Amino acid sequence: MFTTALKTQENRQSEYFTAVAKGPMLDRVYSMRYKSYSAEQYIEENSSLQFIDEYDDKPNSTCFLAYHRNNAIGSMRICEFNPSEGHAVPVMEIFDEEIRTHIGYENTFIEVNKFVIAPFFQRKGGVEARMLLIGTMVEEAINRGASSILLAVRPAHVRFYKMLGCKQISESKSYPHLSFKTVLMACTDVEWSRNFIRSKVNVVETHDDPVPNYGNY
Repeated sequence: MFTTALKTQENRQSEYFTAVAKGPMLDRVYSMRYKSYSAEQYIEENSSLQFIDEYDDKPNSTCFLAYHRNNAIGSMRICEFNPSEGHAVPVMEIFDEEIRTHIGYENTFIEVNKFVIAPFFQRKGGVEARMLLIGTMVEEAINRGASSILLAVRPAHVRFYKMLGCKQISESKSYPHLSFKTVLMACTDVEWSRNFIRSKVNVVETHDDPVPNYGNY
């Protein structure tokens, strides 16, 4: 679990943390995705009220939940490509040529995807929640020995990720299961991104204990 004390303009500390989603926590991830994407009409409605794809049960995929005071307020998924194992990640379906040209398949890299903030929290602390999840992403990349981080993002978000040290390496293409187009961005200097994010977010501790209270969202 990646716990942070986030800086505000008043230099106060906020109670935000992330945890690996396991067991019933995964239902929370899938339903939060559904609420977030369906609210923007990015996916079709379904009776399960969950958004799950074929990568969720893969051994190289890990989901995370972000919490504020034990209330789940965001989630994301990391899919790891390790050349010794060869498990695919979603961006390989549509950006294979760009990955071969700019990143290569010789080293471990991670893709960050299914990055959502719960609709009710968007206007309450969405920026802090995003920085928390991005910080978790970068820490995970370093812990896994990843040389790069890949993200397929909407063109409107390119500027934000450039600030974090990512570069755009593709044109717009449709992303699997979603109605909008994305561009592929890559962070190839993970340590720089880590230092930048840590200048904005104070890392207090990192561990993998279970969340004692699933809270509400």
